[in-house]
Amino acid sequence: MHGPSEKKILIADPQILDQATLIGTLQADYHVVTPKSAQEVIHKLKTTSIDMILLETSLSDSDGFDLCRKLKADEPTAPLPVIFVTALANVTAEAMAFEVGAVDYITRPFNAPTVRARIKNQLKLREVIKELKRINHLALDATPNTGLPGNNSIMAELKRVLSDSAAVTVIYADLDNFKVYNDRYGFAQGDNVIIFTANVIRVALLIAGCGDSFLGHVGGDDFVIIVPADKCAAVAAEIIQRIDNGIREFYSAEDLLRGYVTATVRGGKEQRYHFVSLSLGAVDLTRRKFSTPFAIIDICTETKKAAKARQGSNLFLDQRRDA
Repeated sequence: MHGPSEKKILIADPQILDQATLIGTLQADYHVVTPKSAQEVIHKLKTTSIDMILLETSLSDSDGFDLCRKLKADEPTAPLPVIFVTALANVTAEAMAFEVGAVDYITRPFNAPTVRARIKNQLKLREVIKELKRINHLALDATPNTGLPGNNSIMAELKRVLSDSAAVTVIYADLDNFKVYNDRYGFAQGDNVIIFTANVIRVALLIAGCGDSFLGHVGGDDFVIIVPADKCAAVAAEIIQRIDNGIREFYSAEDLLRGYVTATVRGGKEQRYHFVSLSLGAVDLTRRKFSTPFAIIDICTETKKAAKARQGSNLFLDQRRDA
């Protein structure tokens, strides 16, 4: 037998018996919050995370329609679905409910299974809308050549994992010797290497069983990956293997035979460079606590620098722990 979900439903109904009926209908499936007035409703919405509001047309200190109108006019509460549950069974009241922003209108007496189904459908619809908004935001912020979320989305995701105290590892990935590659093969071919790198990371996440993990493109040849902490080693190993095996396809037969590329440095001297590789600097948020995304970025930059000091593709994971 399943207990109540994490969804919280606020029931605003001054009639104790009517309120009790709704509580009995929903408490097996949801956490129920029961303010007694419009003032208490507003207070609860400021202090508690609510997923839906069930509202009577008349409250002890306010008209239900007026309260709904106010909630829909306020940015933090506007997205919340409001369903009127009332004994007021007339067309004018129902039309008014939808006019002020309600998503449904249920009249008493009601059928409990039907009410549960209608509430469940509206909650599902809310999740779909939230996901569509998230995808739209990512699309607007996407970098042109990879289509991956950009800097704004990366910062938002770092804020989210901090807020949720998520058990994740943040990985900062940066290509090595990429400028030399661009100088030799041109920026168009360099863009192909960046797209290849993005696709390698996507595939590695899928193979490791965390295909829904966050992958962002800072710009240029830098990426941010946020994975479950226990998946970091597997993801990094898969990325490194695929980068090292696949990158050879982007070099000429001549360079492959030589095993390196050359570039002219200051003074006109020619210098040898290894093929493009990938340095991964990481920090496990279960080991250390951070207060801001910038603090995470600072450590990732530090570990990425340590990874780049080594030759070839590798992962450098911050080993420090908070006391």
